[in-house]
Amino acid sequence: MLSSSSSSSSLDSVFDRPNSRATTPSSVVSSLSSHKSTGGIASQEPATYVFVQSTTVDPGFVTLAFDAYSQESCLGLCVPNDANSPIILPFSMWKTTDMTFRDRTYKVSIVDAHQFSLKQEDVDLSTPMSTLPNVARHIAVFSLAGLRAVTSTPLVDGYIVYMLERPPFNYMPLSMTPGFTLSTEPSSGNVPTLEEWKNVWATWDLITLQMIPQEMLHQKPIDLRHKCLFYIGHIPTFLDMLLSKAIGGGASEPKYFWNIFERGIDPHVDDPDHCHSHSEVPEKDEDWPVIGTIIDFRDKVRSRLIDLYNDLRAGKRRLTRTIARTLVMTIEHEGFHIETLLYMLIQRAGTGTLPPPGFTAPAWKMLTQQWDTIPAPSTCTVVLGPATVSLGHQDSEGDDTLPGVSEDVDNHVFGWDNESPERKFKVAAFRVEWRPVTNGEFEAFWRAKGADCSRIPGSWMCENREIKVRTMYGPVSMEIAHHWPVLTSYDDLLAYAQSKGGRLPTEAELRLFLDTYEVGHEGGSNTGFRNWHPVP
Repeated sequence: MLSSSSSSSSLDSVFDRPNSRATTPSSVVSSLSSHKSTGGIASQEPATYVFVQSTTVDPGFVTLAFDAYSQESCLGLCVPNDANSPIILPFSMWKTTDMTFRDRTYKVSIVDAHQFSLKQEDVDLSTPMSTLPNVARHIAVFSLAGLRAVTSTPLVDGYIVYMLERPPFNYMPLSMTPGFTLSTEPSSGNVPTLEEWKNVWATWDLITLQMIPQEMLHQKPIDLRHKCLFYIGHIPTFLDMLLSKAIGGGASEPKYFWNIFERGIDPHVDDPDHCHSHSEVPEKDEDWPVIGTIIDFRDKVRSRLIDLYNDLRAGKRRLTRTIARTLVMTIEHEGFHIETLLYMLIQRAGTGTLPPPGFTAPAWKMLTQQWDTIPAPSTCTVVLGPATVSLGHQDSEGDDTLPGVSEDVDNHVFGWDNESPERKFKVAAFRVEWRPVTNGEFEAFWRAKGADCSRIPGSWMCENREIKVRTMYGPVSMEIAHHWPVLTSYDDLLAYAQSKGGRLPTEAELRLFLDTYEVGHEGGSNTGFRNWHPVP
């Protein structure tokens, strides 16, 4: 929200290299032949805790410790929050042992959970996690190790206890995976590797096959969208069609999938009752293909893509810009649908949609206590500009077949047609609030406007005049979600901004703000499925 314009491969490389592309770690797609949820949620309490010095928190060492001491894919890691702290164990009952890593021997202390439990008096709730040194670095290390910090608890003795788990999939810091290349040199381009595809597939399969129960497949969580089953078929169909266009070959069987799964519903921006052209889908549930047939089709299309990568590696096919652009567009298309499908499914969280299996449910009470300690900025706003901002980049699809260009792929960053050419915008000085509008702030605005439960953000629900906020784990109270950014429509946010005498930022202004202050995945931001819920 803005007021009026003012007149005035080591870890260190994670924080130094630019983030120009979406990258993911290696991942093995789990067997989903049963298409059922894996069941319960992991225990909240680790069975074993390990103490290490802060300087030892390295991806390889953390992986080694997790593999050695975790039980039920969970481990407690106790680390000093200051790298220069002396090695003083904060609790008794720790047993010291040796671990060898990279030809060096380290002293590691371990303790069983029945000998060590966190008490309320041990926890330092007065110190916000965001103010502690090394926390963002530790979180990045865990991502590089394929792990996730479920909770991060500061202790009064100057330590942090992380509860670590190994989730079904994990997204590493963005700068750590080079683009796909046939060269011996790393590429700074954004052509995805096959490992990235496998990670995206693991994400998509977990959401569609383990969070959507059988009875929801033919339901529409949002009226102006297709039923859930459509999107499970749409993703491989889109990939199949673009692969055929790029490398030749016909449709994978069954060929009629191209007719019913090609295009989703796309409501007109200014007239939601009008939709752009989309696929003609069966009217009756019994006329749709069954989920097993769709999964068989999906597997054929994925094998087709894997064969393409194998052919490229074997020199049987040249990597052209046409193929590279197809790979970029189709993996981003799957990412788009992961996001939009989750927005649909959250409408039924608690009344149909299942929580994400393999990810420990949030400890809402402790998290709320931590969020309540986050200090407000010393000033609510900052002045930026004047400045010149560049949007887009030089990347014309029309050049892909030109001589001398068609095979110039390495280090090229591919985009969508509306991102080219690069455009420069002059941004005048403006004042912008540091933080997004929160649920609590928007609730106060909503109540001042009459508290009409028929006019609330799509991320809210109203139960007996009490506002709750939707999460993938079911609705939570406003007490928990008070500090989260509100997720609502452009029109709602515009009305809020105008009520404060301000406006919404332009795209160029927002880009300048994000380029100046955004911390990104490496800085600890809530991206890459670090959490399945917002954070302040």
